[in-house]
Amino acid sequence: MFSFNRVTRVGSRRRVAAVGVLAALTAMSVAACSNSAGDSASGSTAKGPKIGLVMLQGDTYYQGIQSGMEKAVKADGGSVTTGLSNNDPATEAQVVQNMIQGKVDAIVMQPAGGDASIATMKSVTAAGIPLICYGNCLDEETDPAIVKGVIQSDNTALGTATGQVAAKYITEKLGGKAKIAILNCDIASACKLRKAGFKKALADGGVTASYVTDQEAYLADKSTTVATDIMTAHKDIDLFWASNDGGTTGATVAVKQAGKKIPVFGTDISTQLAQMLLDSDDILQATTGQDPVKTAQGAYEMASRGPRKNGPRPPLPPYAHRPWRRLGPSSQVRNS
Repeated sequence: MFSFNRVTRVGSRRRVAAVGVLAALTAMSVAACSNSAGDSASGSTAKGPKIGLVMLQGDTYYQGIQSGMEKAVKADGGSVTTGLSNNDPATEAQVVQNMIQGKVDAIVMQPAGGDASIATMKSVTAAGIPLICYGNCLDEETDPAIVKGVIQSDNTALGTATGQVAAKYITEKLGGKAKIAILNCDIASACKLRKAGFKKALADGGVTASYVTDQEAYLADKSTTVATDIMTAHKDIDLFWASNDGGTTGATVAVKQAGKKIPVFGTDISTQLAQMLLDSDDILQATTGQDPVKTAQGAYEMASRGPRKNGPRPPLPPYAHRPWRRLGPSSQVRNS
């Protein structure tokens, strides 16, 4: 789990903070980059379990999921077959069918969502293959008749943690009022929960928030363009909030390229975001991240070993990343 030193916000207060997380994320990224983000297999001659891993996309979070899964499975002499759904249920169905035909021993999946994903998940169960849902599992996606286990962060808490830091900033720096631009990833239901948590934290913090625009932008390149256009159209915005890694990165880059000092609050953590937190430009103020490696390891444990005899697994807390702050609402872990 990533840890941060407590530093007062004076002068170059960012210089002490993210050394631990930066080193950990760098190592994680190097490990993940040794394998392709598309359909691939590692250790194809292994005699241990063969695990299918379905990911929504190939960003830093999912690189961490992949590296964590591969490390855990390799320790048992097994192999991992990976596939990207790109948030598309049709692609997801094809990836899963390839894994079923490849006779994997278990499938660990973050569903794209909707009825199409449920049908795909049921096809795994019908094939007699254990299925673990991770990352964002709602309603029927958590049905014990379909999945063997569920492991996921509390996505509302991911938004709440950053919102609490933003509320303090708005109160202390902006007189309790702020015009806010949002970069969303509402294509995923988890992102809607993050947004709800962020907004509620501001309301609970007693600040007056005016949301001047709320636009889809979850890939870094597009987010940079969208954030730039927002600054042109809304010259009086006070801050950005982004609901994922790409949006946070894009907003921070856009503000810097524009030569402005608009603060950014975000979601997720990566090597690049850790560096941005430490940057003297003081643009990225806070971001809340998950621990993808522990998520993957917990999912594999469910898939390969079944329920724990000693009770539930410890929660996997998201963190509000600010050089001196650490907030830890619990994640959700259930093993059927």
